Amino acid sequence: MIKLPTAKKTKKKFYNKFIYKVTLNVPGCGALRYYDFSDLLSIECEAADDMRWKQKLINDVVHNRQEWVDLVFFIDSFEKDQWTKRLEGDYIDLYTNNLDFYNGLCEKFPNRIAKRYQPPAGLEQEMLDEEKKIFVKEIPHGVYNYQAYLHPHKLTENLNERTKLADWLELQVPKITFSKSIRKWVLQTRENWDRRYIYIDNDQTLLMIKLRSPELIGKVFKYVKTDK
Repeated sequence: MIKLPTAKKTKKKFYNKFIYKVTLNVPGCGALRYYDFSDLLSIECEAADDMRWKQKLINDVVHNRQEWVDLVFFIDSFEKDQWTKRLEGDYIDLYTNNLDFYNGLCEKFPNRIAKRYQPPAGLEQEMLDEEKKIFVKEIPHGVYNYQAYLHPHKLTENLNERTKLADWLELQVPKITFSKSIRKWVLQTRENWDRRYIYIDNDQTLLMIKLRSPELIGKVFKYVKTDK
């Protein structure tokens, strides 16, 4: 009997939505960049164009047709809104909140599973119910209860106004984290090309920043301490 990789415990959602993740290594999975799952069942070797790398992917699908048949029929037995995928090299990550989908992958394809992730027992429903909580053993530095993403691209173009805001934020340290690199980023960023965050100690400080500059604050996540 093939032994499944030990499930890694996670207290943070994938894409802030899914609580289960399975990584499979199935030859030819890169073909899913060009075809839907169901299309793979009708692929033939001669259907490929003259690009060698794409030809290899299609050949891998054809040579492992039965595994692909089994995987496609399994995935097609669930509604598309029950899962999503991500491709990286020879691996495919499948994300879901459906325990039957997760368990089914583990039971049917143990020889292809490279990694799998699931919540600690007892936290499943709480994680599903909460949109913006991060479950941790200890809150950052024992002080900060919030993680707030910043949107400097939404600030005024006026450098003087940005400088005043950055100076004010520096005065809030250590109630927040505000490094020199974050300051420079806040002053210079004009496009929505980066995702950075600061730590904030409590509700009052978070509210104060929102009142001072509501356009700066993006998504906010609360740390929840748990021993599970």
